[in-house]
Amino acid sequence: MSAAAKQLDAPDDTGAPAQSGADSSVKAAFTPKQLQRIIDRQAKTIEKLRLTISKRPSRHRREVETIDYVKAAARFIRAAGKRVGEGDEHELTALLALQGVFDAAVQEAVNGQKAFGKSWASIGLAAGTTREAAYQRWGKP
Repeated sequence: MSAAAKQLDAPDDTGAPAQSGADSSVKAAFTPKQLQRIIDRQAKTIEKLRLTISKRPSRHRREVETIDYVKAAARFIRAAGKRVGEGDEHELTALLALQGVFDAAVQEAVNGQKAFGKSWASIGLAAGTTREAAYQRWGKP
């Protein structure tokens, strides 16, 4: 065997792919099992991110529309007071029951503000009180 033929049969230690097709010493970087594990891990990470993003509420701002809605509700309540003033006592009981409905609506609004990341300081400022007072009134279950 010539020296040139011996060099062709010698193993390649340069890291380049081997020239002969049947005697390849190059291995894949990952086995199919390892690739599947990597893909599964990445899929789990993506799913966790999707869940995190979906839990974040997105808020459509309707500032003018909401203010108009609250003003209309105030007009209805004032009109109800005038009507009850001309009516019977049991109608006064129904009007007084609106206080509980109003308190529940305010609690729901505060809960919504907190769910969207508002601080007790900003809620207290909106309510005309301190953050501590706002928390004491609406923060405790």
